Amino acid sequence: MKKLLIFGITILLIVTGCKKSDEQVIRKSSDNIGSKGVLINNNLSSLNERISLTRNTPEYIFGDTAKKIMKSSKGTLSSSVTIQLIARLSPPEYNGEVLQASHVRIVDHYAYVTYNTQGPRYLGGVDIVDISNPNDPELVSNVVFIDKETNKGKDVSSVDVKYSPSAKNNTFLWITGADETRDSAFVERYELNSSNQFESDKPVNYSLKGFVGTDVRFYNDKVYVTSGTGGRLTILDDQMKKVSFMNMENARSVDVNKDLEIALGGNPGHLYNPGNWDKEIGGSTDPEAKSILRLYNNFALVALGEEGLKCYDVSSNMPSTVISSLPRPVVPEGESPMDYVTNGVSVSDNGWVYVANGAGGLDIAKIDTDGQLTWMGNVNLESSVNFVEANAKYVFVARGVLGLKILKVTEN
Repeated sequence: MKKLLIFGITILLIVTGCKKSDEQVIRKSSDNIGSKGVLINNNLSSLNERISLTRNTPEYIFGDTAKKIMKSSKGTLSSSVTIQLIARLSPPEYNGEVLQASHVRIVDHYAYVTYNTQGPRYLGGVDIVDISNPNDPELVSNVVFIDKETNKGKDVSSVDVKYSPSAKNNTFLWITGADETRDSAFVERYELNSSNQFESDKPVNYSLKGFVGTDVRFYNDKVYVTSGTGGRLTILDDQMKKVSFMNMENARSVDVNKDLEIALGGNPGHLYNPGNWDKEIGGSTDPEAKSILRLYNNFALVALGEEGLKCYDVSSNMPSTVISSLPRPVVPEGESPMDYVTNGVSVSDNGWVYVANGAGGLDIAKIDTDGQLTWMGNVNLESSVNFVEANAKYVFVARGVLGLKILKVTEN
């Protein structure tokens, strides 16, 4: 059965990626279940040909400075944020095939970017970007999953890491996606080297129910993975041993914090607190589109495609009705409604919310302590915004085969 397509938006533009470096190392893992050929590139010179820095780009200012004052029961929230484009990251290529960005995870001063390929082709990878210098991100490692002998590969849908700043402990990285050889979902764990680069080609692999892994989160020594059609929510320990699972048709996304474990299913949208409750919330009816759930304190922010962004209080025995919401972007006359949907959401610790709205661009909002969302504005990135990941310093915007735009955030 064909894998779940990660993006519902078809991008017809083609960009030129880098040529493979002569120093790219071909590694093949042959003694692991579901293992495939692995191409690892840690050559900084060739890798950073894919990053182009931008200079003198416009600044977008949202919040008080932009005359947007937000009121709540806690009083006036007077913060503002300045956003500026600082770099573009072109996607990797393999033999002329351009991969497309599917997911981003920012942990400490690294960003981890995953890739897949649309259509019947299985070809994915991961980039690791050092973002310790706010104005000069550096690509430090890349892996592409392809067996050169069989020309079969893996798509990667999502990534998370257990980052260790200690020189005594390396970072562990988990990916999930679709394995062509097995025609099934998978989750794998890699140990990065002391420079936070791929080195080992022998991951620990766990086969999942369903045909494609859709999201993965690491929290408190547990790994939470969702898998799509025919799949479930699977919980593993950090040694990749199964702890528990919950059957969920069309599982899309999962997030965890110190108080909550919440998952999202689609066709239509459902929120799940495993073992406690299941609430239908609508939206997410396209089985080939990505939908993302992210927690902010006791609130679940849910990207629901044609139904925009919704916020729920999920701290009680049954989630609330919708506390607040942002609608899907306006569909211009003559344009396809499927291109103007809410695909992703990310929220910083300070309550800035970034919404991926496909051809509608990147929306900026603020969430207060009562879960009220206030729209602040939109950034036109001159391309479809399919996924977004943000922290207090950066916003990474995934644009499919066009790669990523890296934005710097300055809170005022």
